[in-house]
Amino acid sequence: MNRREAVKTTGVLLSGVLITSAGLTACKGSSDHMGSGVLSAEDQALVEEIADTLLPMTANSPGAKAAGVGPVINLLLTDCREPAEQKRVVAGLKQFRSTVGDHFSSMSQVDRENWLRRIDAEARAANGEHYFSLVRELSLQAYFSSEIGTTKALRYIMTPGKWVGCVQLQPGQPAWA
Repeated sequence: MNRREAVKTTGVLLSGVLITSAGLTACKGSSDHMGSGVLSAEDQALVEEIADTLLPMTANSPGAKAAGVGPVINLLLTDCREPAEQKRVVAGLKQFRSTVGDHFSSMSQVDRENWLRRIDAEARAANGEHYFSLVRELSLQAYFSSEIGTTKALRYIMTPGKWVGCVQLQPGQPAWA
């Protein structure tokens, strides 16, 4: 290889590196849903109220709202679910508002639970093609992956020691995280 070919090859390689790094830098913040997600602010607030009804505050653990599951559900729905599922949830929340109204958050816990039981019965009859099944799944995933869900609702020890495959749980004892 002579000097001219070496300079030409080095120039091509450096050009490729510069173009690639510029492209990656440009793509960093160009996501269509950065910050907002699939759910509008009012849908996110509604889904957080639904999650808080499913996972309410107890004497031993804070509820879903305290864990801040709304933005996490929005993120999981936006980044981890297919567009058809996203549309089903958005349309389902719209239907929920038209059926229940905007006053869901001001209802008593018992009334909220009764509404969700009715909707859950519809979801079970629809065999997984209902928005509520996905909302429930995302609520559980968001809550139990949060710090509050992991450390307060589940029994959590950072370094539990040796592994024991079969451990008896006492009545009322939470499962391990």
